[in-house]
Amino acid sequence: MNVEKQHTLAGDVSCDGVGLHSGKLVKMTIKPAPVDTGIVFVRTDLDGRPTIRAVASNISATTRATTLTEHGANVTTIEHVMAAFAILKLDNCYVEMDSAEPPVGDGSAQGFIAPMLKVGLVEQDAPRRIYRIDHSYSCYDGDRSLVVLPYDGFRVTFTSINPHPMLGTQVMDVEDKDDMLLKEIASARTVAFEEEIEQLRKMGLGLGGTVDNVVVFTRDGGTLSKPRFKDELIRHKILDVIGDMYLLGPIHGHIICMKSGHAFNDNVSRQIDAYRRAHEHHSGPVPHSDKFKVRSKDMITLDIQEIQKILPHRYPMLLVDRIVELEPMKRAVGIKNITINEPQFMGHFPGNPIMPGVLLIEAMAQVGGVTLLYPQENRGKIAVFGKIDKVRFRRPIKPGDQLVTTAIITKIKGNMGVAHCEGTVDGEPACEGDFFFALAENKQ
Repeated sequence: MNVEKQHTLAGDVSCDGVGLHSGKLVKMTIKPAPVDTGIVFVRTDLDGRPTIRAVASNISATTRATTLTEHGANVTTIEHVMAAFAILKLDNCYVEMDSAEPPVGDGSAQGFIAPMLKVGLVEQDAPRRIYRIDHSYSCYDGDRSLVVLPYDGFRVTFTSINPHPMLGTQVMDVEDKDDMLLKEIASARTVAFEEEIEQLRKMGLGLGGTVDNVVVFTRDGGTLSKPRFKDELIRHKILDVIGDMYLLGPIHGHIICMKSGHAFNDNVSRQIDAYRRAHEHHSGPVPHSDKFKVRSKDMITLDIQEIQKILPHRYPMLLVDRIVELEPMKRAVGIKNITINEPQFMGHFPGNPIMPGVLLIEAMAQVGGVTLLYPQENRGKIAVFGKIDKVRFRRPIKPGDQLVTTAIITKIKGNMGVAHCEGTVDGEPACEGDFFFALAENKQ
């Protein structure tokens, strides 16, 4: 088994320019750092050269950018340079700046990545500290949301909805494989709208922005800039997610975003950080049901009797034993205990019982069905498949396993809905898929 090693730079990298929001000149030098240093900003313009660690617990503001504060000093708009570190898998660097804000460069991460690749990366004699997400985290506000799920790797799925005629609904799904993030995400620039520029500048923001380093969309449906991608907005949104989430260091997880921004990234990264720190300092074994889970204040749970009031399914086709977290029309987490007494094991690989894939699809879909059918106005209806997409089975599921499915409702329009469902066993990814539902009357 290959163990990923930590990396730093082979030498110093200079990046000078003006800050995106402050418009102030800044000299920035990125320097190599020893093993387990992490990313540390150094304010060379302040007495004592105070340091600010790039960690989630130091987030202090998220208005149009991410700000970190420590030792009486702050740095802001750090998400693009953090995304550069994440994409290059750089673990340990000092970032010296003589102002609070890094240079905007071309408005993407590419302006940092190119000179760092030119200097080169150095492997260090220590393993990377990759944190593997082992349960779900979420933040909701109306029709906006961000959810992080267990996943064997790093993946971001983003949905953006904007009334501008050049934008509309955009969806993108990327995974950290090969050079995907470097090719598809790193060069996407920040975005602004013509009607908001004056207000931003009254707030002292966007003073270093130009039509070259910001993609500016106009009131009449056009753009003042030449886009690098037709969907540059959503690519840059993903870039921001990557940068903000790297305040946790390298993680394995699937981040699902719906119209979200820095505040959502901040909220969920703080949840993960709090859980991780509590877990690391917890003495003795941690019971599965007590793993310092962060739950919504509006969370609902359902036992089997309550589930039967919502789903029309009965034995042997009722495949949800309990709903442990429910936010109606948004999200649910359900449990299915796999037992040898179930009828499918009589004929599905006798002697080596494996849960049939079609039943796993049904089990995941029923969790999504509960999410849609829980509201009183939907009671008595049924959720029928319109389409099944991107189904993957990652491991066999056998009697004795407990399938934990997280269903996220990614779209609702009229009587139609889409749920992204992911199932885990013992915290490890087991199966996933996207399910398109139609809500219909139950004609008996």
